[in-house]
Amino acid sequence: MRGHFIVLEGIDGSGLTTQAALTARWLEELNRRAVLVTKEPSDGPVGSLIRQALSKRLRDLGGAELALLFAADRLDHLAQQIRPALARGGDVVCDRYLWSSLAYQGLELTQEWLESVNAKAMAPDLTLFIRVDPEISLSRIEKSRLRTELFEQETTLQQVLRKFDGLVQRALARGENVAVIDGNQPVDRVAAAIRGELARFVPKPAE
Repeated sequence: MRGHFIVLEGIDGSGLTTQAALTARWLEELNRRAVLVTKEPSDGPVGSLIRQALSKRLRDLGGAELALLFAADRLDHLAQQIRPALARGGDVVCDRYLWSSLAYQGLELTQEWLESVNAKAMAPDLTLFIRVDPEISLSRIEKSRLRTELFEQETTLQQVLRKFDGLVQRALARGENVAVIDGNQPVDRVAAAIRGELARFVPKPAE
């Protein structure tokens, strides 16, 4: 049986990486099977270029150039890691996916164009949107890193958050599996809220 493809989304400073690891650990304990924890940008060749661009170690790229890199990385990520893991019956927990492209690159590019270049992206089985206020996210970023990345300004994050909110509303209207988690809470409470959503979505295996 094919595994579940679960995506965590949110603005920078939402604690996605921490919660992805905690989510995977809980799923492994629940289902007693392998869980792949992965992320976007991926660790593949295109993903490494994206990380250099985001950390300002690469020359400035236009919005369309960056969006196309993300789309290419996503297809490589699906082919090399996500689809094979799901086909083996394992679950996949992904730290960022398509919504991050639509929200961040959507500040400069139309959603229609972004969706067209990502047309072959596989839909997640469940999207968990960890919603954090921008001022809280920036405070976390400043405490954890020496320098900020390309999109890490409060005004920018407010705009990105509005994009994410719109994506949530549209997905819910379409009947997609989406849950909004209050990410302003401490780590353990966010993790508990995620487990509550997963318990409703992922069936517990028979003893």
